[in-house]
Parts: sequence; C-alpha cells; structure tokens
Amino acid sequence: MDDRRNGGYGGDSSSGEEDGDAQWRAAIDSVATSSVFISSLTNGVPLTSTTAASISNDDSELNLAALPPKQYQIKARKVLENILETTLEVVEHPISVPSDDSKACVGGIRLFKNAPIGVVFDHVDELERPTKRPKIIPGKEINEKSKKFKQRLQSVAVDGRDIIASAKRACEKSVVRLEAREAAAKAAAKREEERVAELKKVRGEKWLPSIAREMKLHSKH
Repeated sequence: MDDRRNGGYGGDSSSGEEDGDAQWRAAIDSVATSSVFISSLTNGVPLTSTTAASISNDDSELNLAALPPKQYQIKARKVLENILETTLEVVEHPISVPSDDSKACVGGIRLFKNAPIGVVFDHVDELERPTKRPKIIPGKEINEKSKKFKQRLQSVAVDGRDIIASAKRACEKSVVRLEAREAAAKAAAKREEERVAELKKVRGEKWLPSIAREMKLHSKH
C-alpha cells in the first residue's frame, strides 16, 4: 500500500499523503453506502433514486449481501473498530433494584422513591388463630327426661315468667306482713283506749295527771 501511495500517482510526499487520505475516506464512504444500500434492500425500501435505478437496470446487484467484503472494506472496518475501542469505555456497575414485594412487606414511609425507610411503623402483634379444629371428647350420656337433668337445667336457666311470678309472690308476702302489723297496732291502741276508759269510770279524772309520768316511763321501757 505504501508503494502504491508513493509511486502510483507520482508526485511529492505531501501530495501522496493527501491522495492516501482521500483514498481512505473514499473507502470508508463506500463501506457506509454499501451497508446502507444492503439494509435498504433487506427492508424492502430503496434509499435513493440512484439505487432504485441500479436495481431496475441490473438484477445481479440484488445479491450484494452474499458477496465477500473487499480488502479496503475490511481495513476500514478495522480502523473504525480501533477508534471505538480507544474512545469508548464500557463500565459495568451492578445496580440493586429492590423488588416490589420487599417494599410491600416492610411497613414505613419513604421520603423519596429510592431512599431508605425513614419512619418505621410499630409492628402490631396479630392474634394467632387456631389452625386445627378443637377435639371434643364425648362425655357421659345425658337423659333429658330425668328429674336430675331438669333440676340442673332450671338452676342454670333463667325465665322471665318465673322471675315475674317470684317477684309477685314476694310482694304479696310483704303486703300481708305490713297489713298484719297495722292491724296489730290498731288492736293495741284500741285495747289501750278501752283500758283508759275503764279506769276513768272506776277512779275518775283526777288520777290521770299523776300517773301520766309513770305511764311514759313504762312505755319507754
């Protein structure tokens, strides 16, 4: 390639270098145009009118993808790869993406989307429910028609009608006792009046003031 650059076109070294640069640029442009042309053919849409004319004039150019690459295309590709390797730097940083389940399980308040939890709620102790059914052991057979069962049932059960009936009976008993006390008090007062009246007939009215004090003392005792 150096011989061809220096002696192929003839002239000094500066003109040879310029011609070489122009040749490299033409090679890179040809690689770019050929790749674009091939992609346009594969997509089914021609890029320019010149490519459409070449497709219509020569059917043999439709199979450009199957042709082997030329020497200048390979060199241009290597140059581009070297430029990319020297200029671009690919760095991989592992990013820990928290899952939605972990956010949902932890109770708290986040000030920002990717910030740690600032305020954590107090965990509430939930009541543990029994996972198994209780095993009920059968006891003795109970005869519901027996007298003992009826007594036990009455001692435990509460009936409103029974309560009302017992209250009425207690009220009637208290009324009878009150009436008996009132009748006894009336009978005692009547007997006292009869005794005083009998004494008035026998002794007269004069003795009453003298024995009034004694009667009060006796009544207190």
